[in-house]
Amino acid sequence: GLVAPAAPKAETRLHSSDYAKTLYGVGPETGYWDPLALADLGTEVTVDFFRAAEVKHGRIAMMASLGYMHHLAGIQLPGYLSPSEGLKFSDLGAMSPGEAWGKVPAAGVAQIFGACAAVEIYSMTHDSKGDFKGGDYWFKGGLSPNLGLDPLGFGNADAKAVETYKTRELKNGRLAMIGIAGFVAADVIPGSVPSLA
Repeated sequence: GLVAPAAPKAETRLHSSDYAKTLYGVGPETGYWDPLALADLGTEVTVDFFRAAEVKHGRIAMMASLGYMHHLAGIQLPGYLSPSEGLKFSDLGAMSPGEAWGKVPAAGVAQIFGACAAVEIYSMTHDSKGDFKGGDYWFKGGLSPNLGLDPLGFGNADAKAVETYKTRELKNGRLAMIGIAGFVAADVIPGSVPSLA
């Protein structure tokens, strides 16, 4: 006789946002916050990619915020930024940070972005121990914000302390991204940030 086909098994796949809620960085300040549902754009590997990007951008924003504050405080390196163009660091210190960035020679800007690209390519092709894993390593979920650089030995602490350090870094990076956006807005659009006017 005829037999009805078996019903397909229901797949209980978790949304990537369910996975994202288990990562460090979800805190009492905002809870889990993803208003655009970016965590559900792909798989858990996609969420890990987004987290690595968030940590990297946070690190860059922390350095940028610190640099902005140093510039505004009048702290400059001695000597020349570009001997071939006769441009001293003190010349840049006499103008706003936005104007100073515009005066950096094209070769200097290329060096900055070249150094960033070298670090990015390294992180996409090497694991956290520094072993080369191939050009498609990051497509397979290998991307990590951990480049194996830990001069202060924070990674040698117990697992709970490491998670605390990572959470602090992530949250400070988030704040720095907002902070540098405020610094730039205040510099480019006078009066846009009243407390920085």
